[in-house]
Amino acid sequence: MIQYRENGLYPHDRQRIAEHFSRAAKTYDSAATLQRVVAQRVMLNLPSDIEMTRILDLGSGTGSQTAELKPRYPGAQVVGMDMAMGMLQYAERQLPYNPFSWCSGDIDALPFANSCFDLVFSSLAIQWCESLSSALREVKRVLVPGGHFVFSTLVAGSLMEISQAWRQVDCYNHVNQYDTFETQLQQVAASGFESDLFKQQTKVLYYPDVSFLLKELRALGVNTVTKSASLGLMTRSRLLAFRDAYENLRSPNGLPLTYQVVYGALRKSN
Repeated sequence: MIQYRENGLYPHDRQRIAEHFSRAAKTYDSAATLQRVVAQRVMLNLPSDIEMTRILDLGSGTGSQTAELKPRYPGAQVVGMDMAMGMLQYAERQLPYNPFSWCSGDIDALPFANSCFDLVFSSLAIQWCESLSSALREVKRVLVPGGHFVFSTLVAGSLMEISQAWRQVDCYNHVNQYDTFETQLQQVAASGFESDLFKQQTKVLYYPDVSFLLKELRALGVNTVTKSASLGLMTRSRLLAFRDAYENLRSPNGLPLTYQVVYGALRKSN
């Protein structure tokens, strides 16, 4: 049986993010184009022909990837963990007859005992952590010796078009800041994990207009702004200026939005 340890409260910003994702639970899957593509790519890196007893899906969201893990490892107990209670409640309603366990928790302070999972899976969730180092430290703690961590995350250069357009309007940061790939590579090297894969790929989505782009981001629950951006009043005139600045980036395929995605497959040493 998995043992749970007491977990503290989220910092204010983390709680706000959790609330946004909770509210987006019903609309998330319909807008999760990037998330589906990336998750399927992460699935390709899962270890095969290895018996698993316990598996953790970090940032399980609506449970779509959690559900895919079970048939790959039919003998394993699968736990879906997310910081957004609304996501967990939605997942439980969508998968009421499946043998999953659901848990609310913070990736920076996982509510599990040491060495209790054979595999930790996570797709586009750990970028919300304090740092990749803190996530790796906690994942390594809960993995058994020889356990696997298969994941994706984001690095610097993601959402660069939003940042570029807003710089034409004001001096605030409107998107989260991500570490560079080189910094994350150093954090992996310092973590003590053995690395089977750690590489960066660029994924660009295209939108017909700014309104559609912002609507999709809101449907995903990622419409949170940084502290500095919240200092400026979001007026209609500023939004129109942002729209005009973004239109200058239009390509033949539409308005681009770039994500710099990192795929990793790590092993805890025996």
